[in-house]
Amino acid sequence: MQKSRFKILWFLFVFVFVAQINSKDNPQKKLTEEQYQTILKKLQYLHTSERIQIIKSLDKLDKEEKSKFFDVLADLSLNDFDPLLIEASLRFLVDHKASCDKCIESYKSNLFHKEERIRLQALRGIETLKIQNIEDLVLKTLNQIDFQENSMFTHAFLRTIGNLNYNQKEITEILKEKFQREDTHIEIKRVILVYAGNSKNQDFKEILYQNLDNEEDLYLRAYSINALSKLALEWQEEEKIKLVQKLKEIYNKILTINNPTERVKYHSLKNHVIQALIRLKDDSVKEEIKKLAMDDDANTRLKALDYIEDLELKEFRELLEVKSLYDPSKSVKRKAKEILEKWSSSQ
Repeated sequence: MQKSRFKILWFLFVFVFVAQINSKDNPQKKLTEEQYQTILKKLQYLHTSERIQIIKSLDKLDKEEKSKFFDVLADLSLNDFDPLLIEASLRFLVDHKASCDKCIESYKSNLFHKEERIRLQALRGIETLKIQNIEDLVLKTLNQIDFQENSMFTHAFLRTIGNLNYNQKEITEILKEKFQREDTHIEIKRVILVYAGNSKNQDFKEILYQNLDNEEDLYLRAYSINALSKLALEWQEEEKIKLVQKLKEIYNKILTINNPTERVKYHSLKNHVIQALIRLKDDSVKEEIKKLAMDDDANTRLKALDYIEDLELKEFRELLEVKSLYDPSKSVKRKAKEILEKWSSSQ
């Protein structure tokens, strides 16, 4: 009798557990018109925390059902009074790559919202959809940014317009002028150089070259090297060779540093030089990457694996296979496996 009860209880437990799993993994396929209208009314009239929970619950719907709410959420993100609700609406739209006309209007409009977290979500939408032909909005934003302030939005904005190749003349002139100003925050100057490299903005070539030997700010120097190596991908071979020679000079000079404190100080610069040389198809530092991958410090090994991944050094496949199986660091093991899986799936 007791065994029978135990079996019944066990069966019920398994049934409930499986039902819970299924309810999470299998989103609801269709909403009735009544359910749809109820959700709309709740989004319109309930208090903020409830409305945000409703937006989160929409993730349980399938792709087609989610899309029915894109216009609704875009409208909320444009017209609602509550910043938290606007942010939640935008996040949902961006996460699901919503590209309806009103969605795009929302991304553009909220780029100028007073709340930074909302501007950041709007920016995510612009970058996720790779929205082009908005030079006027880019210029308007640049003219409103306080370059003396080190803000998250300014960092994200400059990286985004760099990734989307907004390097038109007026945009370039503003950023070059801001870079040269003494009152521009040093962190913003650095990210302007990141922008220059990502957008392959050749008008920054002279500024970048001027910073190649900058001993006062090694980060400006490192970012200049990184950016120049990206610009150089579009140069004639002769000019490219001259840059490689200059980078080798910097690299060899760093290798002569004997003072341990100084070596640590130049560690980031050295890494940027290595990355730049490999990007420019120079094989002279591959042996250095191999050494880094075999370093006693796990973080150094992990950085070496980042280089191998970024630069697709597939000749290191065997090294990665060994790392994925036997490296004492779980992070290094996991990273090696990820790279190998990525390479296998792309074949």
